[in-house]
Amino acid sequence: MFKYCSRNDIGVSHNTNDDKFMINDVIIEDGDYKGRSENYISAILCDGVSGELEGNRAALETLKNLKGIVKENLTKEEVIEKIEETNTLIRKIQRDENKEKGLKTTLVGVYSNKNIFIYYNLGDSRAYRYRNGYFQRLTRDDSKVQDMIDNELISEEEAMHYSQRNIINNCIGYSDTCKINIYSSNIALREDDIIFLCSDGITDVIDDDTLKVIFDKRNSIEETLNEIYSLSLKNKSKDNISLIIIKKEDYCNEW
Repeated sequence: MFKYCSRNDIGVSHNTNDDKFMINDVIIEDGDYKGRSENYISAILCDGVSGELEGNRAALETLKNLKGIVKENLTKEEVIEKIEETNTLIRKIQRDENKEKGLKTTLVGVYSNKNIFIYYNLGDSRAYRYRNGYFQRLTRDDSKVQDMIDNELISEEEAMHYSQRNIINNCIGYSDTCKINIYSSNIALREDDIIFLCSDGITDVIDDDTLKVIFDKRNSIEETLNEIYSLSLKNKSKDNISLIIIKKEDYCNEW
């Protein structure tokens, strides 16, 4: 059994919401969404690239096309094939409408059933796992600042305040070649594992250590979501804010 809650919010500094996400086959463009899923969970979050023309459209078209991987049994190869197909679709729209400077979106997703766990990303939207007190960032950002961190030119702390931290070098619609960061394990999620997906509206203003402190409180996933959301506003996030929290349970209490 998987229990989940989520929020998609425009934030305080934008006129449009370029963040979109999909839990199983339900696309959320704004507001809260929660529920349970019995045999599997699929969650995909997109952040239409800020400053690009129609980033919100790119995010929505991407999610619509990825409904094809929402099913009880899924393989890593099927995810790759569908994401590559989606990138080709977005690139075709760019060329047909002369919008090659626009229509781009990040993507981060997870899938789990009783036999497998898959996670993947393009861009700087992130996936984390909280297990037995250990908070792990599963994905690597496709960004200029992450490359600088990897090359020891800048620290994680310095990256939080770096002026070009939002420059990404991979996403849906970035190029004809789709470079998917994808990982799979035949070991499924364990009871009480928590998966956290978010856009950079969260991680631009809340570091990983602070997120761990919040998850260490072991509050309900709804309380955890509200605390992260409130802190992102308190810390003056300048972007759209979207987050999904999923908990694996062998049983499910009432809300």
